Amino acid sequence: MLVEIEQFAKWLRRKSPHTSTAVHYTNDLELFFTWAAKPPAQITLRDVDAFIEHSQQQGHSIATVNRRLAALRSFYHFLEIENDEAKPNPVIPKRHFIRQGRRLPRDAQDAEIEKLFAVITDPRDRAMFLLMLRCGLRVGEVRALSLNDLYLQPTPGSLPRLWVHGKGGSQRVVYLSAQPLTVLKAWLAIRPKVEEQAVFLNRFGKRFTVTGIQLRLAEYCHEADVWITCHQFRHTFGRHLAEARVPITSIQRLFGHARLRTTQVYLHISDSQVQADYEAAMQQITQRLRLEGSLS
Repeated sequence: MLVEIEQFAKWLRRKSPHTSTAVHYTNDLELFFTWAAKPPAQITLRDVDAFIEHSQQQGHSIATVNRRLAALRSFYHFLEIENDEAKPNPVIPKRHFIRQGRRLPRDAQDAEIEKLFAVITDPRDRAMFLLMLRCGLRVGEVRALSLNDLYLQPTPGSLPRLWVHGKGGSQRVVYLSAQPLTVLKAWLAIRPKVEEQAVFLNRFGKRFTVTGIQLRLAEYCHEADVWITCHQFRHTFGRHLAEARVPITSIQRLFGHARLRTTQVYLHISDSQVQADYEAAMQQITQRLRLEGSLS
């Protein structure tokens, strides 16, 4: 790894110790400089142009390319802070960041979820994935949970809850319904008594990595012959709340979204009123314009 990247990673960890930004940006920078085969001081905006074209030819998503460009721009910003004589930042937002349309979240089908959970019998794994499905936790938030974040015996009139450490160092309260509470308690009852304070431990008695959790899910998906990602659990949680007609402001707080607009996408994937309006309209249209014969 380049010395400059190591210094940059340390700087990011000091700025945001509770996020995984340093890990992701470090990986992105190593990938870029391996491809470029040049030291940081020799990178030009033409190299950035070529990297974007290369990434698109490789079939990488717009979000992935933009994240790597953000990592590269942040890296050169760091170099400018560290050295007054550093070269200008070669990443120019108006030139290099790719516009993308608004995408709806991809949730998982309920039948596939049932099929998946039928093969997840391990108490620890069942608890991890139910916290994503029933509480909307991100995989990194599940990993970051510590024992002192659990409030499982609240005062009368209050629900059991979690103190969740979210993106960008933000925090939020997440409530536990009966199902995730039951499986979480089942895991805690057999959790090894170790000094590590993480709620979920790997086989070495240490805090899970994000990759470790994702690999566990991939193994279960292979066994159940389905494919569901950790983040699809969170999207499915949003759909379920929208289907239950939970007020959008409550969904926003449960998700920890800073902007209401971010939460509103879940109304688009499950809008019962729109569905009812469409069905009623189609019945009227069909009665008015009957198409004879079979349609293929």
